[in-house]
Amino acid sequence: MTRTRALAAGLLIAASGTHAGQSTRARFLRHARPLKTAHLDLATGTITRGPAVRERAATTIADFNNLDLAGFVATDTGGGTCEWIDAATKGFAGNASDLVTNVTFAYCSVVLDPASGGPGGSVLLGFYEGYTVGGPAPTTSVALFNLTGLPGNTGSSSYTALTQFTGSVLCYWFDLDLATSLSFADGPIGYSWRFVDVGTTNVLAGTFPYLSCVQSCLSSGPDAQGMVDLLDQYSPPGALRSTFSFGSFPSGGFQFFTSISMKIGELVQTEAVATSWNGQGINTDVLSTGAIVMGGSWEAAIALGHAHGASGPTSLRVRTACINGPNLTSPTGHPFEVLITGPVSLTWTDVHDATSADFEPDFAVPNDPALQGLVWAAQGTVLGGGRADLTSARCGTIGSIDLVADP
Repeated sequence: MTRTRALAAGLLIAASGTHAGQSTRARFLRHARPLKTAHLDLATGTITRGPAVRERAATTIADFNNLDLAGFVATDTGGGTCEWIDAATKGFAGNASDLVTNVTFAYCSVVLDPASGGPGGSVLLGFYEGYTVGGPAPTTSVALFNLTGLPGNTGSSSYTALTQFTGSVLCYWFDLDLATSLSFADGPIGYSWRFVDVGTTNVLAGTFPYLSCVQSCLSSGPDAQGMVDLLDQYSPPGALRSTFSFGSFPSGGFQFFTSISMKIGELVQTEAVATSWNGQGINTDVLSTGAIVMGGSWEAAIALGHAHGASGPTSLRVRTACINGPNLTSPTGHPFEVLITGPVSLTWTDVHDATSADFEPDFAVPNDPALQGLVWAAQGTVLGGGRADLTSARCGTIGSIDLVADP
């Protein structure tokens, strides 16, 4: 297809798929230039241009991947008055952690770049559980990301100027690293693009998505991701105006490109493990805990193995390793064994009732990718009844799932 014919095709206005006769402002246009790369780390708020080196060494996998770019871009009315939602199914990789750490998408902008003194591009990305094509408007919001100051264009322009060969645009692969991992269940999902900024005409958005094929651009599908060649347009946001398609333009046999490019990366499922350790069996007070799962709640309790009076203070320390430590004598003259070593990462206190101590409330484990695979060791202290003792220990590895029962 020649450039002139491609641009002519790009001027078509998409017809409504659910409200007959009603038109939308949605427009698409062929774009064949290479994309630049950029990266935003939400933990620091730093945007890096070009390939980025990640310092956080978590192992990830794509559990939704729709980055087969079709060679078209598309826009709609800007100023926050319009939102497109793409329906899909997450979970094709079967990764059970469902803890999202990063998303990748492609976009273009005609807004002046911040490096040239401009505001840069803006978009509001949304992610939803349980969404299906045609709506209704989603109610289960997983996350909304208000992205501003994105890499933009070398000059201020507009989408309309592009169609008239008088404007310019720059397009980017954009990788968004989350500050903490995000719980996002597999199954039907929706991901949205709200058109926030405007070009120089002050009507159409100045930052807009690069379109992808709903399956491979070179096959007829279907794929395993529940994609269809339709987008839902909410204008204003929350009010479904139309469900539309840009149609099919064959390339190598197949090309169905009414889809917003997006990849969702998750922490690879790693089983959380916890086991008991009591060295030479000297410590008779018994510590019990569950495994430590990112984003979960961690429980701990101590069962008293001998008399400590009617009540007394207890504590729990978490360090980095279990050991067969030295046998010592407490200030009250009772033997005990040190079973953990390393820097203290957590101290927890409670009071026993002569038989047990249940540490409350449960500890909320952060959804931090840096925790994946870290080893831990916990041991308690019990006072009362003229005794000061250490408990048995629990040792384990932090994981993203806990499907296997722990001894």
